[in-house]
Amino acid sequence: MPDAADLTVVVLCYNRRDAVRTTLTHLAPWAQRSAQIIVVDNASADDTAEIVTRDFPWATLHRLERNAGVAGFNHGARSAERPFILILDDDAWPDDLALHHALELMRNTPGLGGVMLHRLHPETGEWEWPGRALDTPQNAWPDMGCGNLVRRDAWNAVGGYEEAFFLYRNDTDLALKLLGAGFDVAFNPAWHVLHDSPLALRKNPRWFFLSTRNWVWMCRRHGRRGSGVLGVLLGWLWAHRLARSSPARHCSAFKGLLAGLFFAAPRLPPAVQPDGQALRRLITLKRTLRGGRRRNPAGIPPQENPESLPQTTSSDLGDPARR
Repeated sequence: MPDAADLTVVVLCYNRRDAVRTTLTHLAPWAQRSAQIIVVDNASADDTAEIVTRDFPWATLHRLERNAGVAGFNHGARSAERPFILILDDDAWPDDLALHHALELMRNTPGLGGVMLHRLHPETGEWEWPGRALDTPQNAWPDMGCGNLVRRDAWNAVGGYEEAFFLYRNDTDLALKLLGAGFDVAFNPAWHVLHDSPLALRKNPRWFFLSTRNWVWMCRRHGRRGSGVLGVLLGWLWAHRLARSSPARHCSAFKGLLAGLFFAAPRLPPAVQPDGQALRRLITLKRTLRGGRRRNPAGIPPQENPESLPQTTSSDLGDPARR
């Protein structure tokens, strides 16, 4: 593959030494291709920072004095020297061919603000949301996740991740902000990021509180002409469906709803002017694509199946200048 001198990778880690070691091992070929690798440690109590310094000297380590949540990503992105930034959780790493294709698309499509990579669990071979099949590349995609390729200028224009969220929904909120600022967001279902996260399958009460609160805030920020109210209602009901028979999870979801409704939602940057359409599409997609998880065909690891990685072109995305 060609060099990646126009790419910065920002990895945020917190008390997951083994996970970040795996992620950085997968990123080593990109460092060899001249990508800038930044690791932000959210004040880990284990020896994560020491492992990064000792075993991965090509990565630049930033050690924060406290756990700042997703603000750590913003901290790392401020040091990005390249025009494109790959935002990664510490338990996620991109498929090489997928990232190569996504970079090519970003280089060739000036109005494209970001690309969401499709989340795949490396052990179970199951996709995360959306669980059902999508066969064609999508534009105006209203979601992001644990592996996002973002144009640095677009990231800066919308203020990166919303730090008041602390954790969860900040990635989807970023996609809605990019769309609300006139950038496009692309999704190709064949372009993967491997995500080895237990929370992808088992969500704890803290997830239910923060995720529900932040979903409500997100709907209040981006909803227009009734889409926000609809989004709040459906998101809250979905959280209770996910909680199943757990009283603690139901209680956390309800507390998250109250916090989202009665505490002021963080204000959007001036560049973001939502019209409600992106949120409405997100709601529609979640209603129609939710369902059983879809396994990776034949369990073939993505890196061994290059034919499954069609390259999206700018013509697939239509005109990104929608505003």
